[in-house]
Amino acid sequence: MLWEIFLMNKKKIIAFVVAIFLITIAALIIHKLTTEKNVNVEEGFIFDKSSYIKLKDIETYYRNIDFKEEKAKDYFKDKVVNPYTIKFFMFLDENFKEFDNEKDLFENVQKYLSASMPPETADKLFDLYKKFVNYQLTLGDKAKAWGMPKTTDEAVNFLHKLQDYRREVFGKDVADTLFGASVKAEEYPLRRGAILNNKTMYGAEKEKRLQQLNEDMWGDEANKVDAYAEPYIKYKEKLAMYEKDLSEMNDEGKKAKIRTIREEIFTPEQVKSLEEVDKAIHDEKNKEIDYKARESEIMNDSRIEKAEKENMVRELQNQMYGDEADALRRRLAIEKGSSSASKQ
Repeated sequence: MLWEIFLMNKKKIIAFVVAIFLITIAALIIHKLTTEKNVNVEEGFIFDKSSYIKLKDIETYYRNIDFKEEKAKDYFKDKVVNPYTIKFFMFLDENFKEFDNEKDLFENVQKYLSASMPPETADKLFDLYKKFVNYQLTLGDKAKAWGMPKTTDEAVNFLHKLQDYRREVFGKDVADTLFGASVKAEEYPLRRGAILNNKTMYGAEKEKRLQQLNEDMWGDEANKVDAYAEPYIKYKEKLAMYEKDLSEMNDEGKKAKIRTIREEIFTPEQVKSLEEVDKAIHDEKNKEIDYKARESEIMNDSRIEKAEKENMVRELQNQMYGDEADALRRRLAIEKGSSSASKQ
C-alpha cells in the first residue's frame, strides 16, 4: 500500500522511501535489537576509520540549520559538494514542496539559487540538485526490490546497497560526501546495538567488542565516542551489556553490581536518588502483595456476605492507600475489564 501511494504522486512524497527506511532503522534499534537472541553482523563496514568522516561530520549532519535565516552562499563558498549540501537539498525539498511537477520545481529552485549566490555556485548546485531529485524518484523501485530490513544484518546490508546505488548515481566521492555522515550515523548504532543485545556474551566480552568497534569505525577518535551519550543512555546500555552477568547473580550480587555501574556514571546525589526510587518501587510492590493477600482472605471467607465483603475490601483500600485509594480502584476496574475482554 505504501509503495502504491508513493507511485501515485512521486513529487509530493519525495524521499518517502528514505524516510521510511530511517523509521525502520530507528525501530530496529529500539525494538529489534532488544529482542534478537544472537546477532552477527558480518557485512563489512561501509565507512570505517580510514574514511574521512569524523565525529564533527556527524554533528554537522544533526545540526539544525535554517538556510532562510542564514546566508546559504556562505556554506558553499569553498566547495559546492560538502557536508552541508545534503542538508541544503532537504531544505529545498521542504520549501518548494508545493510544486507537483519537475518543470515548475526546477524553474523555481533555479530562480532561488540565482538570487541567493554567485552564478557559478548557483549553476553547480542546481545541476547537482536536479540529479538529487531524479535519484530520489528512482529510489522507490530500488528499495522495493531490496526489501525492507527485518533484522540487524539486513539493515546493515540495506545500508550497503543504498550507498552503492548512490555511488552509482553520483560517483563515489560525491555520494560519500553527500551521504557519508548519515550512513555512518546509522551504521554505528546498529553495530553497537548488535553487540550490546547479544544474549550469549558476558559484559567483559561486550566491553572488548565495543572498544574494537569504536577503533574500527572511529580510529583515533575511538575514546571520544562514548562521551556523546547522555548519562541515562550510558546506564541503560551498561545494564544491557551486563544482562547475562546480572541474570546469573543472586539478589545481593545484582544490587552490588548495579550500584557499581551507577557510581561509574552518575554523581553521588544521582545514585542516592536512584536508590530512593528503587526503594519506593520495592515498597510499592510489597504493599500490593500485602493488599492482594488480605483482599483474597476477605473474598474467600465463606462466612461473610457478598455486600459485606465489598465494604470490607473498600475499607481495606482506604486504610492501605489513603488518598490514592480511588486511583487504585480505577486501575483494578480497568484490569478487570481487560481480563474479561481477553477471555471473551
